[in-house]
Amino acid sequence: MASEPKDLVPVEAVPLPDLYERRYMAGEGVVLFRDKSRAPWPVHAIFMVAMATLTVSSVIVGSVFALVFSLPLLATLWLLFAVLRVTVAEGAVNVQYGLFGPKIPIAAIESAEPVTYDWKKFGGWGIRRSRDGAWIYNMPGDGGHAVRILWRDASGRRRDTLIGSRRSSQLAAQIGRARLALPAAPTSAALPAGDDDEH
Repeated sequence: MASEPKDLVPVEAVPLPDLYERRYMAGEGVVLFRDKSRAPWPVHAIFMVAMATLTVSSVIVGSVFALVFSLPLLATLWLLFAVLRVTVAEGAVNVQYGLFGPKIPIAAIESAEPVTYDWKKFGGWGIRRSRDGAWIYNMPGDGGHAVRILWRDASGRRRDTLIGSRRSSQLAAQIGRARLALPAAPTSAALPAGDDDEH
């Protein structure tokens, strides 16, 4: 069986990055996978009702402050949290929900597998933490499908991150391809001999 080539190329056409991704989610190397989960219409309806209520109440009480400051803030939050973005590149898995989300180095990943999850365990959607310390980045409408990534941060602490996606199998497969393409770690025979006098 032939080994995976070290020069990665996407196995399927990867959509071009949008303006947000080009600006805030620059990948490390070739992008193998790109996914955007958009908020379903009820989420948009909640924001529209909130903005309409804020506008009407501001007009009734004559508060210019609410219209000038609160309305743009609410609109910005609406735009930011309307999309969950995920990219897999040669160097990292980048997750963005609004302005938040981890950039997980491929070399730090111990495992990545598609799973199903119960949103009630995390208390809803968005950016959530379960009682056992796992973080999830999810959007309503993913059908309970996610990729569970076990990885270690820069301090060596083990992290458990779930990324909701209707395309969880493809996401996990591309993370696996990126991990296989990493340079081999040096074996003990390849490491330089240490000084016996140092402790």
